[in-house]
Amino acid sequence: MRAPAPSTNPMKQQKPLDIPEIRTNVGWYLDLSDVYSCTLVCRDWARTFIPLLWHTVDFSLKPQIPLCVLKKHARHIRRLEYLELSEKGGDTVRLLCVSSGIRHLRHLSIAFCESEQVNIHGFDLLRRNRASLMFLKIIRKPFEPEFDIVPVQYCIPPDVLVHPTSSRLTDLSLHNISLTREGFAYILRSSPCLKKLDLTTSNILAGGYIDTVDARGPGRDLLTDQDSEDDYYLGEEGAETIVVDGAVIRWRPFRHHGLVELAATLQEIFEPDPNVPSPSLLQHFPRLQELYLSELELISSIKPSVVRSEIKACCPDLCTVGFSSSPSPAVEELVTYAFENLAAVHLERHNYTVGVFHGLLHHHSTLTSIMTYADPGTSFDSRQPEPIDDFFKDQGRVIQLLFQILPLKTVCFHEHEMKIEWMEEKPWRGTLEELSVRIEGLDTEQKIEKALSPWVECWNKYRDALRQAEGAPLNLLLEGSKGDFPGTAEESIPAEPGVKLEPVDEKHMTAQFNDNQGGRYILAPKAPSPLDFFVNDGSLEARVTRFLLQQPNLRNIWLGSGYWSH
Repeated sequence: MRAPAPSTNPMKQQKPLDIPEIRTNVGWYLDLSDVYSCTLVCRDWARTFIPLLWHTVDFSLKPQIPLCVLKKHARHIRRLEYLELSEKGGDTVRLLCVSSGIRHLRHLSIAFCESEQVNIHGFDLLRRNRASLMFLKIIRKPFEPEFDIVPVQYCIPPDVLVHPTSSRLTDLSLHNISLTREGFAYILRSSPCLKKLDLTTSNILAGGYIDTVDARGPGRDLLTDQDSEDDYYLGEEGAETIVVDGAVIRWRPFRHHGLVELAATLQEIFEPDPNVPSPSLLQHFPRLQELYLSELELISSIKPSVVRSEIKACCPDLCTVGFSSSPSPAVEELVTYAFENLAAVHLERHNYTVGVFHGLLHHHSTLTSIMTYADPGTSFDSRQPEPIDDFFKDQGRVIQLLFQILPLKTVCFHEHEMKIEWMEEKPWRGTLEELSVRIEGLDTEQKIEKALSPWVECWNKYRDALRQAEGAPLNLLLEGSKGDFPGTAEESIPAEPGVKLEPVDEKHMTAQFNDNQGGRYILAPKAPSPLDFFVNDGSLEARVTRFLLQQPNLRNIWLGSGYWSH
């Protein structure tokens, strides 16, 4: 009998990595050296992995790439990082070499210089890729102090930044950039997908206001000629009256309902143009949820009460605030008097003050997250704890109040060291899910592991016991009245005929009163606790373990050396 002929079906002869789609998906998980090795396997693999190899080009790493090679593979680039233009060449030469081939960028970070002849090449790059860009960061050098007005070279035409009809931009950062109010509205109107906006150190100059009383009739937008019934616009009743150069203007702001995160200084938001009275930028963002303030200064014209009323009127959903490069007195005053019902707060380490923490207690029913900005270059993945300078350590009892009063779920105090004695004085609220903090005495990797390994082990045993308890039968009916515990391990209690009595193990069994069973108790498996599996030897590590096991929702923890979870 002849053997069957081998199958000629190409799908049965293919291996998984012979399929380009699978190779591409695998390639995203490889580092660059492995991706480069894959390009050398064969021609088919080269076609798959070369685009992955050139997907991201980071000029901050000063890559030594021959210009001819850069020009050849420019069409594969989707992410350009830290492209810095200069009159002396540098990255400008590389940009001139690759710009004509780059047409589908999704991520671009670019720094312009003072030479408009050089910057024009950067503008061309933006125009060609504005329809595909999803992340855009533009940086310019800070304004020179001798300028009384913003110089022309710091103004960028808004149509360069976004495509008028098909922008996919979701994240936009503008640093030291000046725009008119009209240009700013154009960017918002042309970016329906925009979620995050960073205007730190930028200027939104007065101008471009919309007069609703126009020759074409009220309720028309002079910039877009669209009806004001559009969801993004206010009607005639929503127009505001402002005075510019002695003229009364009816102004109707464009409202972007998609943007949820804004970063800027307090003055940039509430006094966009110090020389001309103008409405705050918050009026553009009715769905704003996160506000990050930097270089905070308490200005007499911007009082906390003004901030509070503006947020209440324009951004009722705001629940997260952050403060960076800001003095503690200003942070304390705003947290206490300017914001209501905060859910999350981001602070810098120098803002650990008694006044700031007392301000946080004003949000006792809503605050669930307190985060700390890390210093540049700080890594929390190191296995060996790094020494810190915790100037707030001696006043740490104030921090204990936060855990006892607030319904906290996430707390990151990477550079604060707690004392276990203070932690044990009063129980925490019990809502904590993620904790990053140091504990005095746990200053080596071995000590931290000795405290957290039993924590993970007890939770694993607890889950195993729960699974066993779920499958255990309800095997005993006990006579008694409601309010009476049915017995102890050595008692025998009358039961129904034919039911064998067994001792009651109070540690793992519980009696549940059931009215449906004629007012009798059902002896059922008792739900264990992680503490049931813990052995306390009185050491510092054991005290820490016991305290952590008392937090029923805690799942992720960092004590100075790597992250632990169960």
